[in-house]
Amino acid sequence: TRYLEDNKLRALEDLLADIALGNRTADQVARSLLQLHDEAVAGFHAHAVEKILITGAERGVLSFGNCCHPVPGDEIMGYLSAGKGIVVHRLECPNMAEFRKSPERCVEIAWDTSVSGDYRVELRIIVANKPGVLAQVAAAVAQANSNIENVEYKERDLMSATLLFTIEVTSRKHLADVMRGVRRLAVVNAVYRHPV
Repeated sequence: TRYLEDNKLRALEDLLADIALGNRTADQVARSLLQLHDEAVAGFHAHAVEKILITGAERGVLSFGNCCHPVPGDEIMGYLSAGKGIVVHRLECPNMAEFRKSPERCVEIAWDTSVSGDYRVELRIIVANKPGVLAQVAAAVAQANSNIENVEYKERDLMSATLLFTIEVTSRKHLADVMRGVRRLAVVNAVYRHPV
């Protein structure tokens, strides 16, 4: 709060908007916060860090990692990325080990109890290589009230094919419903969230 007051900002959202718009860089903010942190630690043995809660209204201020596609219900962390501001990642993100090497850029973040919006996620689906399979899988995704953004054939041989579906879901539960519907199809051998 002291940083916000010192910079004549009303709320944390104003600071995030400034970073997103490029009015100030995440590095500048991080350095200032570290300086304030060091001053505070000199006077106190411990301090509490306020967790940022995502409601879904922060689009444009926060971005979501394309490496792991977090959705509401996932355990998440924010990472101050130069030129991008705060990028939200799943704790299971393949890049997490690298992020943890710079703890000063890691931000405590969580989903609010009522989150709105659609969130992109990728599914790797292994299917029998037969005519009409793509249509069956697409119908199952649509039946679970999910939009399809993209479909790619990743691997294909005589017996099977691997499809990468990019879809939109509202939560982990919605994602589980989509996966359950796809898994029920006789032509589907396996469904995984990608990256695992």
